Amino acid sequence: MKRNLLFIGLLIVVFITFGCAGMGGESKKDEGKNAPLPAYSGQKIKIAIMDFETKVPGYDWRVGRGASDMLTTELVKTKKFRVYERDKIASVLKEQGFQQSGAVDPTTAVRIGKIIGVKYILTGAVTEYGQSQTGVHAGGYVNVGKKGYAAAVDVRAVSVETGEIVFADSGEGELKSVNVSVMGFGGGEKFDNKKATESMRMAIRNVMKKIYINID
Repeated sequence: MKRNLLFIGLLIVVFITFGCAGMGGESKKDEGKNAPLPAYSGQKIKIAIMDFETKVPGYDWRVGRGASDMLTTELVKTKKFRVYERDKIASVLKEQGFQQSGAVDPTTAVRIGKIIGVKYILTGAVTEYGQSQTGVHAGGYVNVGKKGYAAAVDVRAVSVETGEIVFADSGEGELKSVNVSVMGFGGGEKFDNKKATESMRMAIRNVMKKIYINID
């Protein structure tokens, strides 16, 4: 009897703490996803996007390249920017002996930009990517796990004409889910690459809007 009362009490605590709507559910933090962009009717602005650095332990260059690809897609979709093709950038960098990553100083960015004929060079870094998990364990009966997928990117734009960094900002994206296990049933979630990728897209969309508004 006491054990049953304890079990019921634990369930009540869990529901109060996390809320019935959150059980097994998922929430997103995607700032301004549906906010319309201001109209633009001028000439398309020529830019080049370098492969982003990956500054997250345990992940390699592919995460950074994936982030720069996402930003390329988002900026092209705005119809405000003409983005220089990566293959052509890579060819120029190879010919000039430059490195192919986001770690490009303003002086080098200016040289690259003048060679390929763009107005701005965008460089960036992935500063957060992956999964985090916290949990509450109630006497071996109830386990409540909160698993998050988060991503963050830092982006800079260098003016090819002046060498000045004219834009520097970041974007963040986050997915959160709550999983409940009662007496060993339910809950549990392995790393979900799709959710991790979606959190990155959120971060990229977030910073894309800032680029759209601030770069002319």
